[in-house]
Amino acid sequence: MKRALNASLLAVAFVLAAAGTASAQAPKYTVCQKTAETKIVDVSGATCDEARAVATAVGAAPAGDVGAGLRALGWTPVRATATGYDESYDLFATRGRAALFLRLRGEPPPDLEGWAAGRELVFSREQLLVGARAPMGAAVCTAGFLIRLSGSLAGLSAGHCAGLTKKRTTLRRNVALRETRELSLVLGGVQRNLWRKRRGIDAVVLPVPSDPGRPAAPVVDRGILGPPLFVAGSARPKIGRRVCFSGRTSGIDQCGEIIRSYPGTGGLPCTTISAGEGDSGSPVYTAPTADGTVRAVGVAVLVFGPLRSMCFEPIGPLLRALDATLVKAPAG
Repeated sequence: MKRALNASLLAVAFVLAAAGTASAQAPKYTVCQKTAETKIVDVSGATCDEARAVATAVGAAPAGDVGAGLRALGWTPVRATATGYDESYDLFATRGRAALFLRLRGEPPPDLEGWAAGRELVFSREQLLVGARAPMGAAVCTAGFLIRLSGSLAGLSAGHCAGLTKKRTTLRRNVALRETRELSLVLGGVQRNLWRKRRGIDAVVLPVPSDPGRPAAPVVDRGILGPPLFVAGSARPKIGRRVCFSGRTSGIDQCGEIIRSYPGTGGLPCTTISAGEGDSGSPVYTAPTADGTVRAVGVAVLVFGPLRSMCFEPIGPLLRALDATLVKAPAG
């Protein structure tokens, strides 16, 4: 068996399900009273009074001013997404390790697209355009952790999502974020593809937005189902350690334990968690704690064997190979 499967073959080898659910300690939103401008006000790590004040301020602002309004109030936008109905959009923001979820009236949503682990990626040989569908032959994968490389921010995913040509150059070089069926932000070209290295680390480095209106957050995105998880550091892949991953196919907080390396996986640590096609590149992290923090453990790259074991590249060797550092969420 190959050390890393093509993105389109990620789940073929599996026949049994073994995915668990997140720890009972995982944070949840507190549901706050609605305001005149909002349909939903949820918050974690802050009070409902604070959340309603933010909702009132940004809900009355023009769409183009929402990001600046959040920042003026001490919150950092994560993303804004059209709900697809009722002329409303979902807005996510963080402040330290507090999280805010608002559903506001208005269409289109403010343009606040940016990088967060767990989001959907499209890799393609063809040019990618915002608002378009993924071209034929594109690979769909998942965004990994945020890193700092040579002083600049960058994002991780699985190297085999980009693929290789016969000449060992990157095949699908163009990358974009996707929301529902349409591309929502074109990221640009692959920066580094470690999969073509002789030692074969299955990882790729991608450009991420860097200006204030294009947030790049050191969080694991969980959408409307729960507050984002804050990346507080890294952890080693010890056998028996409880870990989770969030993938565009399998969903958020798919949890289990690290078991061992199987023959045929190239020494990769494997887990009791099952994965699916499109989960390649997913962030693998320690079980969420009550304050919403996790530690980066690796990047999901391989599905293996009859137990549907998800295997991953450990984050430590990957960062050392890149001479990069993990970006951590602020503590305050």
